[in-house]
Amino acid sequence: MNDLLYIIIVAAVAGIIPLLVPRKGSIVAGITSLIAAVWIFIRSMQLFNAGEIAWSVPLFNLGGEIPFEFALRLTGFSSFVLLFISLFGVLIILYSLGYMRGKGQASIYYSYLMWTLAAAAGVVMADNLLILLVFWEILTAILFFLINMGGEGHEKAAAKTFTILGFTDATMLLGIILIWTTFGTISISELAANPIVPSSPVTIIAFICLFIGAIAKAGGMPFHSWIPAIAKPTHASVIAFLPASLDKLLGIYLLGLLTLRIFAIEPGGPLSMMMMIVGAVTIVFAVLMALIQKNVKKLLSFNAISQVGYMVLGVGSGIPVAIAGGLFHMVNHAIYKSGLFLGAGAVEKMTGTTELEDLGGLARLMPVTFITMLIAGLTMSGVPPFSGFVSKWLLYQGMLEGKYMIFLIVAIFGSALTMASFIGVFHAIFLGRRPEKFDNVREVDFSMQLPMIFIAILCIGFGIFASYPLQNFILPVVSDASGISMSGFEVITENTNGFWSPTSATILMVVGLVVGLIIFAFGRIKKNLRYDDNTWTGGNILENEEIRIPGTHFYKTVTDELNPVATGAFNDGEKGAYDLYNIFGRLGDLVVQFLRSMHDGILSTYLSWAVIGLGVLAFILMFRW
Repeated sequence: MNDLLYIIIVAAVAGIIPLLVPRKGSIVAGITSLIAAVWIFIRSMQLFNAGEIAWSVPLFNLGGEIPFEFALRLTGFSSFVLLFISLFGVLIILYSLGYMRGKGQASIYYSYLMWTLAAAAGVVMADNLLILLVFWEILTAILFFLINMGGEGHEKAAAKTFTILGFTDATMLLGIILIWTTFGTISISELAANPIVPSSPVTIIAFICLFIGAIAKAGGMPFHSWIPAIAKPTHASVIAFLPASLDKLLGIYLLGLLTLRIFAIEPGGPLSMMMMIVGAVTIVFAVLMALIQKNVKKLLSFNAISQVGYMVLGVGSGIPVAIAGGLFHMVNHAIYKSGLFLGAGAVEKMTGTTELEDLGGLARLMPVTFITMLIAGLTMSGVPPFSGFVSKWLLYQGMLEGKYMIFLIVAIFGSALTMASFIGVFHAIFLGRRPEKFDNVREVDFSMQLPMIFIAILCIGFGIFASYPLQNFILPVVSDASGISMSGFEVITENTNGFWSPTSATILMVVGLVVGLIIFAFGRIKKNLRYDDNTWTGGNILENEEIRIPGTHFYKTVTDELNPVATGAFNDGEKGAYDLYNIFGRLGDLVVQFLRSMHDGILSTYLSWAVIGLGVLAFILMFRW
């Protein structure tokens, strides 16, 4: 059997095994799935170094002229995405061994995870757009079932997700049909050999249809609202696996396929500018919505949407340095965002809540979760020397090279707001006064800690040694990466004379931190300070709950006191007033109400509508004739 097909089949068959395990033996189902996921990861590493591999089998010949094949192909781009997909599969299943303990339906949960791995592998290895769409649809269906395993409100969230992704998948199908009927092939490798120049209305529509599918899967605006909708009721491990990591990898992977291989997009042209605007709008508006959230998972979901904007902005610009930044941010985002959601899941597991106003002061009780979420949050905010800084820095250099100063300002502004939102959530969970009911909270099991620790190490490693992932994963994908060079661990952007020396910067930062800690320690000794944790007023000690300040109060001046227009906009946004799903839902209701009003049970009314219908048909036939 072919190596490529083998990965898909092993993952799919491994997903059947948990169904055969008795409900009380869910840990056996988890361990079995973990073994299969580890095998897939090892096999993916071997394939990553094996070069380009292709396999196909003819299925049918449409009209005797258009052949259709089940074709798989592993390229440099798809092999590194497959590597990270399988890595996240291992980490999430390992985390789930502790997270899903005591929860119902754990066995079928592991089946869904393995089938997700199989479908995701199929997406990145598909060498045929229709085959890619089939696996894409399978992922949507599995996500629907995984959401329905969640808590209160899962039904509406699952329905909304299926509707939005189903609609955008339909637009993808339309784009594929347009390409098939225009060029006679939907083979990705054949299209890449002679990229489509989107100069005619048909090719432009085809590109936009496929672009919609890509950003909807990744969570870009305006097809983003399914992610915050599922954030609260869905298991944190599911959010970390699909919307936070795999969906980002697959959505941006498809966007990369479209802009780098299938279509010849002119940098700075109308389609390039459209993508950059979508990216910039996504960066700002999503992170503004993150500021007003009071649930940690929902807040992180808006942050995840905002980060998609950086990827779309970079890849859509067509500038090699920015493309490299966008693709590197795709990898970094999948890493740190899954880490943040796993941390949120650990907090939820031990406290029973993800509401920020109910949390606080957990840093000493959950030190591993505290430190790993701190590292992931700093990475997301683009703080050096973590990996998120390097990918954003490359994107900034790309905007400088293209002289897109507005987009550069938006990207930097978005990073500042991301940091602001992260400070709020971090304070709300780990700092400040701890509610007394959480005094007995402890750290999660080691099986849940290990994935978070590994992810935190990746955030640091891919930052300090950024040259490794850039040289091995990212730059081989960018067709013309001559503007980026490496000197040791330094990254140099030649067209803008920019350079980043992570090792030197890290040493200086560590020295600065050590000096600061020494000064702080001497200050405490010299002044012989005594601390009293109690707060006094009028000779009385205030109760803990009276003086506890939740992190959600950090930005009340922005959301409540800025001005009536801004406050109204925030409130409308929170209620979903700008959500396309709600807008079209209301329009649909109006149409339904109108049609219902036509059914009055009076024969003359139905005859009138029949006459009007016949008149319209007659007019159309006359026009055609």
